[in-house]
Formats: sequence, structure tokens, C-alpha cells
Amino acid sequence: MKNPVTQFRDRLSFRFRTAKSLVLVGALVGIASVAAMNEGLAAPETSTWSNTPSYPSTYPSYGNSNKNRGKSTYSRERERESVAPFSPGSHNVALELGQAFLMGDLGDHYTDSILYQVHYTYGVSDIFGFESSFGYSDHSDGKFSMTSLVTGLRTNLAWFDKVVPYGILGLGFYRPSRQVTATNSVSAALFGVHLGAGVSLALTKELFFGAGITFHDVFGTTKKTSAGDIDLGGTYTSFLLHAGMSF
Repeated sequence: MKNPVTQFRDRLSFRFRTAKSLVLVGALVGIASVAAMNEGLAAPETSTWSNTPSYPSTYPSYGNSNKNRGKSTYSRERERESVAPFSPGSHNVALELGQAFLMGDLGDHYTDSILYQVHYTYGVSDIFGFESSFGYSDHSDGKFSMTSLVTGLRTNLAWFDKVVPYGILGLGFYRPSRQVTATNSVSAALFGVHLGAGVSLALTKELFFGAGITFHDVFGTTKKTSAGDIDLGGTYTSFLLHAGMSF
């Protein structure tokens, strides 16, 4: 049996070894923690998570019908965008040539004739456009003529492939001129309205072709002349072919 001094020395030595072991373990744990922290601070530069987008790369499907409908809508929008004439922000200038059909009192006194017209349309949106035109026609060997400067609203009724049916409604000024004698004529600047419809075909992104029919109502007035009272104004219908370009 060991004496008290030996027992005390052995217990002290055990405690010293135990403390030394704890210090070593603590040091190893501290080193590991520092290494982990350093690795964590450097991780954002090499981590693939930071490069992952916050939104999903694929979207949930809500059924084949909705999916097919989305594709169809997208295709129609792409087709419509490929049609530059009359699209939003486009400028469209056309030369028009056709027939002016006089109606009512005008048709009783004068013959129908060729109508020349310059037409401009600015595309405001997919549906609407602003239009203006300047036209002239001469009837019965110069006995009657009609000059028009009108403006109005164009409505694109549909976009079917490259075919665009449309309707127009507007107002403007007309200047009918009637011959009174061989050397004298009477004219006036009158107000009127017009209503029409037509169709245009986009040949390319810059060129288009089409036709339209328009009804014009020129508010009349009476002029006193040496030959008696002359009524100016009336109604007529124009049927015109047009060809133009967009820019």
C-alpha cells in the first residue's frame, strides 16, 4: 500500500495529464473553427449557390389547353409584329387611284370620273391609326371638280396573316367647283364627313397594297350667280386602289 505522499503525487500527475489533454483538444477545436470560418468567408467567391437565379428556370404547367393557347397567342403576336405597315409608330404614305361616283344632284348633272389621292397614315396602336388625305377629281370636261383635304381615325379590324381589313371615319374640308359659263365658275370651301372600309396587304415590311371604298357627304351651300342660284355640295362615293410604303 502506497504512503500518503506517493498517493498525493500520483493524483497530481493525473490531473496535470488531464489538463494537458484538455488544452490540446481545445487547441485543435479552435484551429478547426478558424479554418471553417475562413472557408466560409471565401465561399461566396466560389460558391455555385450565389450564381443560382432567384427565379425558377422552368414554370409549372397548368394544363395542355392553357399551354397550347399561350403558344397560339405568341405566334399571332409574332406574325403581327412582322407586319410593319400600319403597326404602332409607323408612317405610311400611299398613292391612290380610282373612281369617284357622284350621287344625288351631282350624279344627275355630271359624269363620274377618275379620282387621284395622296394618303398618309400614322400607326398609333395595334388597333387605331391617324390618317389624312388630299384628293382631286375632275368631271364632265371640267364643268365640275372636287378637291378634298380630310382627316380621321383608322381602325384595324383584324390582323389575319399579312392582310389587314380596316374601317375609317373622319371629317374635313371639300372645295367643289361648278362652271356657270364658259369663262366663269363658282366654288366654296365646305365642311363634310366621310365613312369607309378597305383592306391592305403587306407585300413586304416596307410595301403594301390594297383597296378601299369611302362615302363622302359634303355639307351644301347656295351661291347666287348671274345664271341663278347654284347649289354646291352633295354626296359621292370613291373606290380607290392604293399602293404605298412604310417607314
